[in-house]
Order: sequence, then structure tokens, then C-alpha cells
Amino acid sequence: MYKSIRIIRILLALVTMTLPTWALVAGYDSVFRNMQILTALLSGSLLCLVFWLVATLIYGRIYCSVVCPLGTAMDCIAAAERTLSRRRRNFRYTPPRNAVRIVFLAIAVLMILVGGPMLPTLLDPYTEYARMVEEFLVRPFGRNADGVRFCLSAFAVASFILVSLLGFSWKHGRILCNTVCPVGTVLAMCSRRSVFHPDINTDKCINCGECERVCKAGCIRLTDHVVDIDRCVVCFDCMAVCPSDAITYRQGRHRLGMPMMQATSGPQNLSAPAQDAPQQPIKETQNNETVS
Repeated sequence: MYKSIRIIRILLALVTMTLPTWALVAGYDSVFRNMQILTALLSGSLLCLVFWLVATLIYGRIYCSVVCPLGTAMDCIAAAERTLSRRRRNFRYTPPRNAVRIVFLAIAVLMILVGGPMLPTLLDPYTEYARMVEEFLVRPFGRNADGVRFCLSAFAVASFILVSLLGFSWKHGRILCNTVCPVGTVLAMCSRRSVFHPDINTDKCINCGECERVCKAGCIRLTDHVVDIDRCVVCFDCMAVCPSDAITYRQGRHRLGMPMMQATSGPQNLSAPAQDAPQQPIKETQNNETVS
């Protein structure tokens, strides 16, 4: 089942990346632009933010896995690395960088409050993607509304974004989503309390490590069978590769079918075999009784 869900998720993500790209090249105002969180906030609309916060509280960070075109581009880069590289890179659990996330979020919020849109747009995933499309597709091959074929500053910013995207995504998957992106940080605060989320059934888990190897968010810690939900982007990759169906997308938490035995502080069980202890030598006694 999860393999089919993963395929559907990938197709939807490719559509939500391809259509805005085509709209940017053709010069149309795409509806997908109005679905982006920070773009809607900068235009004064709170409805988009409320919608995605509610959706994240229910389903987790589906915005990051389906709607965000920059996130889909990261997935494509990570998939290309695993396909083209001679030594396929396996992902590993990485501890959350919460301090860095909060710093970038605070910078974005501060710049929005003081009315400076420049820096927040540098951190907005959709704006970064649109800037790369503008510089590398629209200006050379598409329309030119401003009549300018080349702008050094805009090209430098787009090139920096592209190089960073290729470098980090090729080696670390979605690390930018869970470190720099302020949208991802805001959604993570809701995702950790989401109704539906990935959960590992420890009764079924065989510790093969497949889920951790394919987790591009680096949020599965198999040593204690924990999924860091606030960093999970709900891509269904881990569930699709699990050979024992141990990791599922569900409500609540799995409870052990057979509780683990724990030491007790009560009296020892008398029926249990005694510990090995040195035996005392048995003294021979003489029988002094007389038979009358």
C-alpha cells in the first residue's frame, strides 16, 4: 500500500513543481504561487498560513513533500545521487539543529515585522526556486518583461542558491529544509503534534536499517526506534522499503505486545535456582549411641 502512496506523492510533487515552472517561463500568474506560505504572508494574506498549519496538525508536513517546488528539487537531486553514484550514499540519523533553525526563523520574522521583504524572500523556498527559474530559464530562453538579458547581482544570488542546493541535497538530502528554511521550522512546530505520523512497531521491526538508509530528512534513529516527527516530511520512502511493515503512518503510538521484563526490588523467588555459592564442608560425626 505504501509503495502506491509513495508513487502518488511523487507524481503530485512533480506536477506542483512543473506547472509553476511552466507558468514562470510563460509569464502566467500561477495558482501555486498563492499556495506558498511566506509569499502569501508578504502579500498580507493569513488564510494560506492558517490552512497549512491546520493541514500540518492533521497530516504532518505534507506541504514540504508535495507542494514546495524547492523541496521536490531537493528530492530529485538526492534521487539522482543515489542513481548515478557508484557508491550509493546511505542517509543516517542526524541530531536536530534547533538553535540554527530558531535563528533563521527569528531573522525572517524580524524582517517581516520591520517591513523589509528582501531577506525573507531569500529564505522563502518558493521565491528561491522562482529566482533560479527566472535566471536560468526565463531570461535566456523565455520572455523578458524588463528587457534585461543579464543582471550580475541577480545571477550571482541565483547561482549561490543553485550551488548550495546541489551541494547540500546531493550529500545530505533535506538538511536545508530542517535547518535554514523558516517555513519548515514553523510547520515543524505543528508537525510534532500531528494526528497522523510515522510510527515504528517494535514487535515487527527486524533492525534491518532500510528505513534509516532512505530517510533523506535524517530523522529516523533506529537504535531506539524513534522517528523525529517535526523533521519528517512525510515522503513515505521509509514505509515503502520496510520489509516487515514495521513502520506505518498512523494515529497514536505503538505499544509493545509483550512488555519487557524488568528487575524488581522485592524478595527473591524461592522457586528460582540458587546462585552458585561456595559450599561449606560437611563435618563427619561419630555415632556415640550404644545399642543396648
